[in-house]
Amino acid sequence: MKKKTVGQPEQAGQSKIKVLLVEDHEATLKGLKAELNEEQDIEVAGTATTSSEALSLAQALNPDIILLDLHLPDSTGPKSLSETFCRLGKAKVIVFSGDMRAAILQIVLQTGVAGYLLKSEPLSLVAHAIREVMGGNAPVISSELAKSKHPHLTSTERHLLTLLARGLKYQDIAAQRFTAPETVRKQVEALLTKLKLDSRESLIAWAVDSGYGKLEPEI
Repeated sequence: MKKKTVGQPEQAGQSKIKVLLVEDHEATLKGLKAELNEEQDIEVAGTATTSSEALSLAQALNPDIILLDLHLPDSTGPKSLSETFCRLGKAKVIVFSGDMRAAILQIVLQTGVAGYLLKSEPLSLVAHAIREVMGGNAPVISSELAKSKHPHLTSTERHLLTLLARGLKYQDIAAQRFTAPETVRKQVEALLTKLKLDSRESLIAWAVDSGYGKLEPEI
């Protein structure tokens, strides 16, 4: 028996929200599909376990919503993955991930996704998020993430991350930024605190994974 959609009376001939599920964990994928197909106003139009498969299905099915796992077997990183799907057309992208790092949330939101849900949330809330996004309420962020304050990166900080991701040492960065290496070191320490990372190496790894090495430096 189909669930009654709370707050949205069913109308004769009303089209359903078409959803494409992109998730490589079989149990999670089956659970999502079963939960969403119980909703009167939502239809799971297709499922995919890799980004390449999902791209083909998105072009064929023209979904309204793409529910996207950030860490897929053939993914090149969260930033490039979310950017690719956000460029597809009318489909709105909602990330569904177990990654709750503030830094990842921020960089992914900057690509234009309409929501970021944690896999720890009850599956029943996914349907609610889909309706919120379709109603123009975006971005929709998982309640656990929304409770905390997520730092905004300035253009200067993004420029520093770009140089770090490109492999530049403190002295080289200082030369480009017309400052002292010690100043660069302090700026890196401030970023570590802001992004809740524990070392310069982890900051560089995050910057590379987030695609900063591919960006033009911003001043």
